Amino acid sequence: EWLGVRARRGAALSSAPHRSLGRIPPPAAMEQPARPLGASCCSDVGWLVRSVAWCPFEEGSHLLAAAGDTAALLELRDAADGRATLAPAEGMAIPIDGDVDAIAWGRVHGQICLTAIAGGSVSQHLCAAQGHSLSSGVLQLSSPVVNAPVYSACHLAREMLALTGASRQCSLLALGEGAANLSRTIALHSEGVAVRAHHAQPDHLMVAEACGGVHFLDLREPEGPHPTLSRTLPPAAAAAGLRDADWCPGDSHLVCAVAGDAWYGWDLRSTGRAATAHVGGGGGETRGAHALRWAPHGTSFAVAGRSSAVSVHELRTAASSREERGLWSDSSTFLTHGLPTRVPSVSWKQGATAARVLAGCGDTKICVWSL
Repeated sequence: EWLGVRARRGAALSSAPHRSLGRIPPPAAMEQPARPLGASCCSDVGWLVRSVAWCPFEEGSHLLAAAGDTAALLELRDAADGRATLAPAEGMAIPIDGDVDAIAWGRVHGQICLTAIAGGSVSQHLCAAQGHSLSSGVLQLSSPVVNAPVYSACHLAREMLALTGASRQCSLLALGEGAANLSRTIALHSEGVAVRAHHAQPDHLMVAEACGGVHFLDLREPEGPHPTLSRTLPPAAAAAGLRDADWCPGDSHLVCAVAGDAWYGWDLRSTGRAATAHVGGGGGETRGAHALRWAPHGTSFAVAGRSSAVSVHELRTAASSREERGLWSDSSTFLTHGLPTRVPSVSWKQGATAARVLAGCGDTKICVWSL
């Protein structure tokens, strides 16, 4: 079996080539010089933050979830001096005492929900109308499905939750009233680093693993989730370890991932080239690219890494022929900030009026940029 898929399905899977295409010319030859942009807000929350996530729904778009040594919901406010600041959302304290492995926004029974995975437990925090109050509860698990550190989680269609991490599998949980039941598992070759559902197609799941594989599944298949398509990083990049991957919200065929000092992009409509480019910005390359997120409008993405560099890449796509499409960076913006050397997570603010607001975290600080 490959990724939990029986051999009889191998022919269908092999139709999607697992090779990636050559590197595009160096950024200096293609990208415009990076433009520096300072943070509009940088706040110290007093505890270690490892991930941030803006609420993806319009009525809760003012909420920024932060997780690490604990979890909290924050919101941007205007201070007396006219400067923006991050502050705890009033009346929305999250009752978690201890490290939080992963967080995920979704809807459960029609309500906005922040799900947190901490110490082997899964808790739900439901936001009331307009996202100004919170009710919380720990889900009863039918089996010890969270028996290893979780690195990524996402909500899916039909009250489902996907988890992946050190267990070397992707687990799908069916969410019920106060409970979560293990529905399916997908075996991986290595630790899972990212799970994403496409916002326009919540029945489609992307799973990325550390060894360089990015797999796509259609959960509507009656026989269970089997990868219908896969992409693999070049051997040298895979050896550095895939760190993160994300699906373009404006086009489900576009996917980007980071590994080593580069980002990699695929256009899934083509069996041809997968374009790659070094992560650049501010006159230097990002060392150890760690996080990648597409902007809500789907024409740019942000990359962060261990060298404290955060950069935003504007993309354009072009079809050179019917058989081959290219994906490349057109220009980039380097974001300056007061964060330490490692930036493990970035997140774009949602909503039609805030599609160019980005948050990033490092140690005990969270920065927000208005691009």
